[in-house]
Amino acid sequence: MRYEDQFKYWIFRLVLLVSADLMGLVVGKLLLWVVASFLPFGMLGVKQFLISDMTGSVVAALTMTVLLGLVFRDDGKKHAAYEDMDLILVTISAMLLLAVYFIPVIFYNPADSTKVMDTLYYMFYFPCRWVMVGFGADIKTAAAVGIGVILAVQLVIYNYKYTSYKKKHPFMFKESDSEQQDDAETA
Repeated sequence: MRYEDQFKYWIFRLVLLVSADLMGLVVGKLLLWVVASFLPFGMLGVKQFLISDMTGSVVAALTMTVLLGLVFRDDGKKHAAYEDMDLILVTISAMLLLAVYFIPVIFYNPADSTKVMDTLYYMFYFPCRWVMVGFGADIKTAAAVGIGVILAVQLVIYNYKYTSYKKKHPFMFKESDSEQQDDAETA
């Protein structure tokens, strides 16, 4: 892959990360609240479960994982089909996505934060809030662990799809130029 294509690949994955984060917030917060509002009053326990931060955050994280998983799954299949495996590019992209997602939380200081900034941080890091609620972690640890888990799943999905596609279609793969030269020299 050319450097320009690698840069475009990384930028597109960054846009997808932010989009998946926004979609996770919509599904985990807004959609669950809408569903809870239609439940009858007798189901108060279910309503409280649906609108809790823990439930919404887990749903948001799963939404992000599924949306990004579809893209990384497709990448694994395409890289296998075109014999263009670039696990290094995918790993570097995942690490850059982790860094870009984590960098804003470095500057978070609860003592100097305004209500607007608290709301923005809450919204942006909502898919990672399950770490804060479930394990009592601070926002920096929650952001690193939450997105780290999501991106680790993406790498597993990519590698699994690549290897499974290659096993299903072994005849499609040709020898590399160096292997052909070695065969010609031995013959």
